Amino acid sequence: MLVTLAVADARAAALPDVPATDAARNAFAPTATRTRPLALPVTTSHVLRLRGQRLRYSATVSEWPVRDPDGRSIGAIVTQAYVARSRPGTERPVTFVYNGGPGAASWSLQMEGIGPRLYDAATGAIGDNPDSILDATDLVFIDPLGTGASFPFAGTDASSVWNTPGDARSIVAVIDAWLVAHHRKNAPQLLLGESYGTMRSLAVLHEDAAKPRLNVSGVMLLSLFLSNHQDDDLAALTLLPSLATTAYVHGARRAAASSAEQAYEDALQFARDRYAPALLEGYGVSKQRLQAVATEMSAQTGVPADVLEASRLRIDRKQFGEHLVLPHANGQVGSLDTRVVGGAEFEGLADPYNDPSMTLGKRPAALMERYLATLGYRVAAPYRPLNLSINNGNWYFRTPSASEEVHDDSLDATEWLVDAMHANPKLQLFTAGGYYDTATPLYRGLYLLDHAEIDRSRWTSAAYPAGHGIAEDPKQRRHLAEDLRAFIAKTAR
Repeated sequence: MLVTLAVADARAAALPDVPATDAARNAFAPTATRTRPLALPVTTSHVLRLRGQRLRYSATVSEWPVRDPDGRSIGAIVTQAYVARSRPGTERPVTFVYNGGPGAASWSLQMEGIGPRLYDAATGAIGDNPDSILDATDLVFIDPLGTGASFPFAGTDASSVWNTPGDARSIVAVIDAWLVAHHRKNAPQLLLGESYGTMRSLAVLHEDAAKPRLNVSGVMLLSLFLSNHQDDDLAALTLLPSLATTAYVHGARRAAASSAEQAYEDALQFARDRYAPALLEGYGVSKQRLQAVATEMSAQTGVPADVLEASRLRIDRKQFGEHLVLPHANGQVGSLDTRVVGGAEFEGLADPYNDPSMTLGKRPAALMERYLATLGYRVAAPYRPLNLSINNGNWYFRTPSASEEVHDDSLDATEWLVDAMHANPKLQLFTAGGYYDTATPLYRGLYLLDHAEIDRSRWTSAAYPAGHGIAEDPKQRRHLAEDLRAFIAKTAR
């Protein structure tokens, strides 16, 4: 179905953000279901003013069946695809995009990130995105089942999808179906995921390896979440550079630094050279060494040395925030973006809405429903930006080879990346993170990749003075877009 619409900037009916208490209640609500059958795709035509050019593109909203292991249809995944007009005889790259959660929709990456339209929370306007990467690649945004506009069918059991391998199977099936339907099997194919979406991307590669249907040439991983294994020493070590950079931006860091990047790099050097050896000694560390490392760590983070000594050089995000902010600002520091400080109104709220920097789920669902309506699509149930009932009630972080439904505390997705890069010598990797992200600290993901047997010549790494949602920062969105364009151009040659 082809519809041509003139889509105006949506300024007339700006919608306020949802209060954190309401956003938390909505996020933890049971998953809605749908009763209507699959709808036909709907396509609209548009023009994007981007980097001094007029880029003509189509927007297609499609529904794709989701099946359980026995082949029964249990729901529908909805995609929003943006395809730019290309010269005859050329094959543009196509990038498949999803967020994390695992229960997050693709909203933020699409409407506050790299899509052709950009939502301005300050004004309520939706207009052209000057930092879209649609000039470099076609974009297909995927809402995993139970998120966004994707809902299970009433009376079915969708639990087979809400785990690492089941989710990957459903995403592979949707990507393959989209490529077949649009005659794009020969196009350069890329994956882009954020947060849990980085693990999702590697699970997709692993799922596809046994019976290949895709031909992925590039993987872009933002705000790395590659393992749910918790090791106290490793967690402390890899969190430290982010804490030091946070102390720098809040003026609490006594060690000299001229920029966030320098603060991070100096703290990283300290962490590797002096902090890690002291941690590894455990209770065997001498009193003199404990005091010396605590003193230097205090200069890096702003946390008093006696507090660090008492905690044996270990401090979590909450303790750090209390020492950094509460004494002089009567607030608490964000986790997703440590530049953000909130007050007492966030105390007592369910995680992650006790984080003052949490925005996902606060954007009103009606906003995306209205936008999809301009594309000719009507949602089957209220749009779901974030579904935490999937995370906390149904999801199992288990390896694709595991048959038992247990929570796998040792899952490490880097082995899937190693296998994929060995199997495909042309597969390229791009990773990015924010200095101010303590939810998925920059160094934690890089540490895991540093210890993985991957070809460094095929790995491009970037870091930005940003939080968890790099593209949500207008200045860093531009830098990220430039880096993604360069990576895509190199990958799609």
